Amino acid sequence: MNNRFIPFISVLMTISMIVFVTLQLYWIKELYSALNQDFSNKVYSALESSAMKTQQLEVDKYLNQYYKNFAKNVVDSSNQPTQTYIQQSSDSGTKNTITFQKSIVENKNIPISPGGDSLKLTKLYTDEGILKIKKEPNSSEPLTAQLSKDINNNTYALREFAKLSASSLPVEKRVESKILDSILSKELRLNGLDPKFGFAVMDKKNQLTKLVTGIYTEDKDKESYTYPLFTDGKDQTLYTLAVVFPGKKYSLVKNNLPMLLGTLMSLITILGIYIISINYMMRQKKIADVKTDFINNMSHEFKTPLATISVATDSLANDKIATNPEKVKYYSALIKQENLRMKKQVENVLNMSKLERNEVKLFLKETDVRSLIKEITESFGLIVAQRNGTLTQEFNTSKYNFKIDEFHMSNAIVNLLDNANKYSPEAPQIKVRTRNEDNWYIIEISDEGIGMETDNKTRIFEKFFREETGNIHNVKGQGLGLSYVKKIVELHKGLVLVDSEKEKGSTFIIKLPMS
Repeated sequence: MNNRFIPFISVLMTISMIVFVTLQLYWIKELYSALNQDFSNKVYSALESSAMKTQQLEVDKYLNQYYKNFAKNVVDSSNQPTQTYIQQSSDSGTKNTITFQKSIVENKNIPISPGGDSLKLTKLYTDEGILKIKKEPNSSEPLTAQLSKDINNNTYALREFAKLSASSLPVEKRVESKILDSILSKELRLNGLDPKFGFAVMDKKNQLTKLVTGIYTEDKDKESYTYPLFTDGKDQTLYTLAVVFPGKKYSLVKNNLPMLLGTLMSLITILGIYIISINYMMRQKKIADVKTDFINNMSHEFKTPLATISVATDSLANDKIATNPEKVKYYSALIKQENLRMKKQVENVLNMSKLERNEVKLFLKETDVRSLIKEITESFGLIVAQRNGTLTQEFNTSKYNFKIDEFHMSNAIVNLLDNANKYSPEAPQIKVRTRNEDNWYIIEISDEGIGMETDNKTRIFEKFFREETGNIHNVKGQGLGLSYVKKIVELHKGLVLVDSEKEKGSTFIIKLPMS
């Protein structure tokens, strides 16, 4: 895959994902706004109905409590001459104006002498007024028969009188808190709402009255819904009903949980697919880069021994060298050495392949680990000495006999010593220490070489990883050594750690369980 193709696709996918997430968040925001508006409409509808019912209950209560005999004192016009005029006219688009006049004539004969003389007394009762009645939105009937009847028999005037008289009372005498709570609860349920709420009644100065609940007091700073509760004769608000809903957001989410949950899950799923896809492409690009780097390194590693073998073979074909037994022996040994070197490189690759497939089986046996490490370090010390370096040993263990696979553990230690040597640009200064720590056998191999960057401390154990990659081959290797070490130590149920600082050297620590 073209190296430029993956970044290009990644950028396009990222832009598309940003647009998609933005649209989804915008849609969720708009959905919440719509749900919030619908909630508000239902609340105001419930408040309007509650206010109307509260006013009706107030008038009935006032008449029953203060004017039980008021209706009896109204002049009965059924047997009396009466005349009523009703005139209706429209007053804007929301109200009807009704002008009415009623006249009742009552005749009485008052006897003034035994002879039958009497005084005729005539009483005239008049009633007139102007009523403004709010229209219904779709009402086409200008004046209902019931309203005409109410005006004719004084019922309408009686209700208006009671309403006007009640407006002078304190609000706590006009309505009880329990009744108001009951009406509100019922109207909210009728509108499809059943949340926890608190309410309060406020006066014209927007001050709280005695009608207030504890919930409203605790959450009065939250969003509240208000509606006129009582008005005067001029439709001016005397008292306002305010309602708060502490669990409004929870109620909105709860009532629309399937829709919101479905949207959220789809968004998370698409984001997950996007992250996995980008990660997969990056890994594929990394594998491609590692493969190219590995091939370059292997080509370089094979190039030198092949060239050496080619020169040695050509030399053996020379008559002068062919007749010289010492030269023949020298070049034969050189060919064998380079052949073993190439064989070792191939074995490293094959071993790593087996480790990846979990085909490597350890042959554990009781071993004197201290003697094994001593033998390895003394042998490797000859290589270090060729570069005028030193390899020091420090054995501080009292327990060193336990089961290991000698072959693989020896290779792991040699790999660490080889790294310490290769990554020391000057004369190598390598130290090998051992110690016991509880039930662990600790092996430390440290150098004073170039060290490594902090970010690479965890990556150096990855297969094929090398701190210097590409076509730079100032340090030879395939990036398999440390990966092999980690696998072998883990197969022994141990741990391998590294402590390194750039330009100051590295220390590799192997911890092997002794049981």
